[in-house]
Amino acid sequence: MKFCSKCDNLLFPKNGKLYCKSCGSFYDLQGLEKKEYIISKTIEHDEEEEMPIIMEENDKINVISSDERKAFEEYFNSDQDIAVS
Repeated sequence: MKFCSKCDNLLFPKNGKLYCKSCGSFYDLQGLEKKEYIISKTIEHDEEEEMPIIMEENDKINVISSDERKAFEEYFNSDQDIAVS
């Protein structure tokens, strides 16, 4: 970690430089320091690991059967003329 030489606050990486959020100063990074300030997170998974599918109650209500879907598509995709009075 590096601190601002003007106000002693913590410096954060921004646009390839270190930035002080308090006073707005920028500082150059030298050589290997750039690697120290790369923010990354690695998530490792095992091939045998299983992940459950979580559905909310709202999602379960909206599920329709294949027969209902077919009937719905046939009704709305038909070329029937509907008389409007």
